[in-house]
Order: sequence, then structure tokens, then C-alpha cells
Amino acid sequence: MKALVLGFSNIARRRALPALLDIPSISAVDIASRHGADTKELPGNWKGHLYNDYATALSESNADIVYISLINSLHETWAESALRSGRHVIVDKPATLSLAATERLLALAKSTGVCLAEATVFSFHAQFDQIAGLLDNDTPVTRLITAFSFPPFAASDFRNFPEFGGGALLDLGPYAAAASRLFFSAHPRNLVCRINSRHAETGVETAFSILATYPGGGSYVGHFGFDTEYQNRLMAFGPGISVTLDRAFTTPPEMENAIELKQNNAPRTVRVPACDAFAGFFRYAVESIEKRDWGALNDTLLQDATFREQLQISASEEQK
Repeated sequence: MKALVLGFSNIARRRALPALLDIPSISAVDIASRHGADTKELPGNWKGHLYNDYATALSESNADIVYISLINSLHETWAESALRSGRHVIVDKPATLSLAATERLLALAKSTGVCLAEATVFSFHAQFDQIAGLLDNDTPVTRLITAFSFPPFAASDFRNFPEFGGGALLDLGPYAAAASRLFFSAHPRNLVCRINSRHAETGVETAFSILATYPGGGSYVGHFGFDTEYQNRLMAFGPGISVTLDRAFTTPPEMENAIELKQNNAPRTVRVPACDAFAGFFRYAVESIEKRDWGALNDTLLQDATFREQLQISASEEQK
């Protein structure tokens, strides 16, 4: 099996490409970059072809899987092209800019018999398996608090420009959506999203906060943005249990993390070995494709897109 990477972004170069190359069933990874890919930046075990045009790459590459890592506004266009070429498609988050686009591309993928997945990878870190093992039906989470916020991007970064699919709702909304999915089985009964700040020149939102409530009494408070000092943590708690996790959303692959656990007021620390979430996600995605069993990937894509749509609707209603 071969893969093709459309867009040689920083995240594709540093994290996705090495993860793909480490999968035994991936024999080569072609790369398409309009700006050119410096071979000195490629891993030593890289095999594949370099293209300087996305359309040419889709036409000439014999890849089975296409991973799209472009600016957000280009995701839908090139995902559609890749799907129509008969390839399985994995798109960096956010896979699309709207729920309608997600539903349209999912319908196309199903009609052509291929997989469409979104690479929101943080939940594939082993620490979330450990947290799931600490929680069960007798100790459910009823409250979730998250904070993922950091200093502003460089002025030229595409995430500062609405025409490129920028803004905190699109860039960080996938993290909010996936966190909700991990800890609550249902969609929110009510979801309120408020914009906290906007870029002084482009007007794109740079921070938002959410409050969601769920059937059965669950609630979720989250703060996301690129306008503060660095914060990256998650706290989930309920009757008789509490878990706190730092570096929850972007855990470095070489980092040994720790889950701070409290059960019935007895604290302890659960150690988490170093783990590469990108490697975990791509292994899972490739195995699902090989087994032709990618329903779970489709479901999470649609569920997260639905949550993000709720965020955008609530935020826009505030402006009326």
C-alpha cells in the first residue's frame, strides 16, 4: 500500500510523514508540494516521488491513500478530487469548513466505496485509553473542563485570515468537539459558544468559550484560543472520581505524561509512557482501510462536524 501527501506543511513533515513511513504495510509515500519539498528535510527511510502540483500528483501517483495537509480553505476541494480519483482520504483537521460539506463528501466517499477520515489525532494517545480504563458505568464523568489556548500566531499565518479558513472556531473547534465525544456519548442538549476576542486587522475570531449540557446532567466548559499564555489541560470528574491531564491536546511523542487521579478523595498519579498520537492514529486508519472497516472513522468525522456546526451557529447568533 502507498500513500500520497498533498501539502508539505510543518505538521505533515514533522509528524504525519514519519508516522506513515513507520507503518509496515506502507511501502512508499509520495509528496506533492507547490513550494517544493527539500529532500534534506525528509526522513532517512523515505521512499516515494516528489510532485510540485497537486493535480499532477493525483493523476500520476499510484497511491492508495491520500493525506491532505493544506490550508483549511483548500481541504474540501482537494478531498473531493482525491475521492473522485478512487483513493481513501484522510484530511487534517478541520476536514471541511461546514457540516453540509462534510455530509456531501461522506456521501461521495460511500458512493465510491472508499474511506474519508479526519486527522484529529490527540485522542489516539495511550493516556486516553488509560483514562477510559479508569472510568466505567459506575464512575461516569458528569463534568468536563478544558483549556487549550496559546499566544498569537505570526501575522502572516493563514489562521489569521477568514478567506483561508482561519479563526479559532475552525482551528480549535475540532479539539472541543473531540473532547465532548470522548467523555459524553450523546450530542449536547444545549450548546452556547461565545467569541472572546478577534484579530484587530482581519476580524477573525481568535478565542472562544463554550458551555454545553447533556442528557443526564452532564456539562462541559471549555476555553480555546490563540490570544493568551499557554494552557493545555483537561479535567474530567464525576461522583467519586476526578482525572486531570496536562498537555492533553498536544502531547510530545517523547514525553512521559501523568494522569492525576482522585478516587473517593484518595489521590494518586498514574504514569503514562511516551506515546506518539500521530503514529497511533495513522496505524488505526490504515488498519481500518485494510480491513475495509472504517465506519467508526466516518462516525467520528460526522459527529465532530455536527458539534462544530453547533459552535458556529451559536457564535453567529450572538452577533445578531
